[in-house]
Amino acid sequence: KELRDLLLTRRKALTAEMHQNIENLAPPEVNAGSVSQDDNARLRNQTREVDAALTNLDAADIARIDRALEAMDDGSYGFCARCGCAIPFERLKIEPMTQHCVKCKSELEKEQAAARG
Repeated sequence: KELRDLLLTRRKALTAEMHQNIENLAPPEVNAGSVSQDDNARLRNQTREVDAALTNLDAADIARIDRALEAMDDGSYGFCARCGCAIPFERLKIEPMTQHCVKCKSELEKEQAAARG
């Protein structure tokens, strides 16, 4: 229950952040007297890029939360997706969306770093 509550609370916060970022994708015009139109356009584009990136990150985290909640429902929650071992409760409290034990997560990160070159 504790972990489900953590996931649901985080999901609610991320959803609110994502909606705020979506609203920010079209920021209001800056007072034309304070900056040039080119600067205003550049600022709007930068703001849109940041808000779009944040929205994508929030959506990815929400998907991870949804996967964790589904795993809770089907009984597979708390087991490493790579080696199948039980993930310690303390790790799940820190990262309730995790799908991997610390050992496998470290190995995956090393593999990803090596693949990037």
